[in-house]
Amino acid sequence: METLSKIFEYFMLALPQAAILALVTFAITLIFKTSFTTNFAQGMIGAYVAYFIMRFQVVTLVKWFPNMSGLGHLVIAIIIVLLFGFLIGIFIDTILIRKSRYSTVLSKQMITMGIVLVITGLLPTVYKDSFDNPASMPRLAEGNITILGVNMLKHNLYTIIISFVIILTLFLALKYTKWGLGVRSTAANERVASLMGVNTRFITAMSWGIASAIGALAATLYAANNQTLGLNLMGFNQVNGFLAAILGGFSTFHGPVIGAIIIPIFSLEMLLFTTVWNSSIVYIIVMFIILVKTVGLFGKKVIKKV
Repeated sequence: METLSKIFEYFMLALPQAAILALVTFAITLIFKTSFTTNFAQGMIGAYVAYFIMRFQVVTLVKWFPNMSGLGHLVIAIIIVLLFGFLIGIFIDTILIRKSRYSTVLSKQMITMGIVLVITGLLPTVYKDSFDNPASMPRLAEGNITILGVNMLKHNLYTIIISFVIILTLFLALKYTKWGLGVRSTAANERVASLMGVNTRFITAMSWGIASAIGALAATLYAANNQTLGLNLMGFNQVNGFLAAILGGFSTFHGPVIGAIIIPIFSLEMLLFTTVWNSSIVYIIVMFIILVKTVGLFGKKVIKKV
């Protein structure tokens, strides 16, 4: 009975990490499905933008709203970060990628990796204070809450709710909106979709914008939970997000999200058996699953007729 209680406790504690990873994985999948490349730049810069906005607000808004709490400042920061991430995503797609001389899958990946390197070099210069004195991010709510006998941070509960609402909204948009139909058509065959009248350039730009906004939000929520900033803030989540997408299967949208839920929960549950090798064991198991089912757990084989 004690073992079952421990399993349930680890399950509940893994949900906030699963929520963050689901956002990251969906962002990776959305870009890959429409552009056949990956982008890890938006998450890293999103949290720093939120930190800058927080510092700016504390200095300015307090004059007009002296009673505004840290939560109010963070909510405003999140809204601005979503807009900033959206614009950055569109900029990368429409300016950096489309204006490149040879727009191939390899060149797209090189451009996105170059953006990561540029951001990595600029952040310590722009945010020198936060590197000299480690910065902290306020949480959505302070204190703990008990859910089904498990003690959890209120911030983590809000993270789960926000992530669930966003993922659900995006899936409904993919299924019932014109943009969603365009995304699915572009993902299936961009050339045919274009011939059928789908504005694939608009679809791709919107997908980059939405994915970038989601990644920036995930980084902000994660930084607020850890209350720290750093260049490697989202490195672990980005690697796991890409792994989750492979595990679930890039050919679907729901598969990678399910993979993002499985990995952190399974990794935390492995603490029942080992505290040192839990992550390594999870990666080994995932590797064997992919070797057995190369298209992922929910992936489908694509048969091309010549």
